[in-house]
Amino acid sequence: MKNVRIERINSEIQKTISYIIDNKIRDPQIDSIISVSKVDTTPDLAYCRVYITSYGKTPNEEIVARLKGAAGFIRGELSKAIKLRITPRLEFMCDDSVEYSNRIENILKNITYSTEPDGDTDGQK
Repeated sequence: MKNVRIERINSEIQKTISYIIDNKIRDPQIDSIISVSKVDTTPDLAYCRVYITSYGKTPNEEIVARLKGAAGFIRGELSKAIKLRITPRLEFMCDDSVEYSNRIENILKNITYSTEPDGDTDGQK
């Protein structure tokens, strides 16, 4: 079970990074809506993985690369907004959970069910 303190910190970091990306980063080459779907911080607050999902024309990999370039700026804004002893280093990653769930949903939709019983017709197994 995760520490309640870390869960609260993750929640605050997620909200704050989401706000910073939406309101303070101006990149004309990103033509997508960016969402911070999940944040995982290590217990010692040294590192923080930020999972990104995007909706739009710009590929996720390009958005993650641009956010990695802006990680220093985002970390600085994060340290101003959230008062922690240590501001974690940010590692941006693509969140593929939406694509994964869509793929599973399509597989489940394509399953065909048979109304005929399997096996022998004489009732013995």
